[in-house]
Amino acid sequence: MSAVCEPASRAADRGSTVGPASAAAPAPRIVSWNLTRVCNLACAHCYLDAVQRRSEASDELSTGEALRVVAEVGALAPGALLVLTGGEPLLRRDLDRIVAAAAAADLMPVVGSNGVLLTSTRAAALRAAGAFGVGISIDSVTPRFHDRLRGLPGAWRRAVGGVHAARDAGLGVLLQATLFEDNRADLAGFVALARDAGAMALNFFFLVCTGRGVTQTDLSGAQYEAALAEIARLQAAHPELMIRARCAPYARRMLGLHAGEGDALHANWSSACLAGRSYLRITPAGAVTVCPYIARAEGSLREATLERIWREGVGFVRLRGELPHGKCGRCDWRVSCGGCRARALAAAGDLMAEDDKCAYVPAADALPEPASRVGQPVATLPATAQWTAPARALLDRIPGFVRARVRERVEHAAKAAALEAITPEFMLAQRPRAVALAERPAQAAGPARPRAAQGPSPRG
Repeated sequence: MSAVCEPASRAADRGSTVGPASAAAPAPRIVSWNLTRVCNLACAHCYLDAVQRRSEASDELSTGEALRVVAEVGALAPGALLVLTGGEPLLRRDLDRIVAAAAAADLMPVVGSNGVLLTSTRAAALRAAGAFGVGISIDSVTPRFHDRLRGLPGAWRRAVGGVHAARDAGLGVLLQATLFEDNRADLAGFVALARDAGAMALNFFFLVCTGRGVTQTDLSGAQYEAALAEIARLQAAHPELMIRARCAPYARRMLGLHAGEGDALHANWSSACLAGRSYLRITPAGAVTVCPYIARAEGSLREATLERIWREGVGFVRLRGELPHGKCGRCDWRVSCGGCRARALAAAGDLMAEDDKCAYVPAADALPEPASRVGQPVATLPATAQWTAPARALLDRIPGFVRARVRERVEHAAKAAALEAITPEFMLAQRPRAVALAERPAQAAGPARPRAAQGPSPRG
């Protein structure tokens, strides 16, 4: 049986103040930036509650302010994945300038779009500006449900056209789908769609009841568990495609991966709730929150630096230093999973409340997971082999966000093979077919296709 979303607590709208500095504030790996609230669609589940008239979004950061923010992100988190989304980011006339500035700041810019406006010309311009890829939302494997959800007949067909335009321009493609009762039986179909599109990754988002999402019917706890089990099975069956569950940190428990642990298909930091630990969101007006699905501002970039907000914002400090409450706080996966903090806040009005969507019941003799992992940087896998100079040079040419995942994969393989030295040849032999050793787009080279998008059909 499904569950109807309850309206989010008004506590989510109360602003937090900057408080004591966090004792452990590693640089974020992912920054999600809603560049605009303006959108060409009216999606029924939009967490931002986007608008269709520019006059309704008059407080958005100017081009000059946006470029200053790019510089702050680059200084705080060099090599991070910078997701430029909306609303619809293609409606910002300065998008190419922002992308170019991000690439120049050693960030990995990815544009999150509904795909409807992504033509071949527009995709080539993004590639030339330095974009690594695009994330395109497609919520069904056939047009009917997607078009109804997005509020525009033909939206599915045009989004698929945007996927092909991006791929042909040499942009990496990440497909995104939000799961509902209407499409949860189509997980394998989404994988086929992603493979046919030559996608690098397929992200399944589990609904968080915020924004217009409070009007939607959510999955039950049992349905979440079943969907996560199927996603894990599909990832094991299709290692050439990165398949991830988002806003469902229980995936770490189901995979048996504790904090700091990874395997051949999952990075040691992926899948669990990243909010405030290695992830932040910037709103169109420059507010900073711990997650796109949490409206509470930790500070404003018009009043404080990003580095200070990241280090001292009350929500960030709590997420790095506190254990969750309720059943999440008693769980034997309370750190490695910890539940979805946005869902807990929306349901209970407390950032650290239990995530009541999780159906997991620990064994009777299970002890709470040790709290010593809280706030600690994720450990890297000790390599048994030394990197040769040519291999290190090749690794350094890979964009920062991908670089960490490639290093982990190669070191896993080298350890298993008991190698003494990692060479470029060994690196190339370990790459998945659809996620090769991607190099940063060369801004002067035009729309040459990156190796990451070649072969048959990032967030780690």
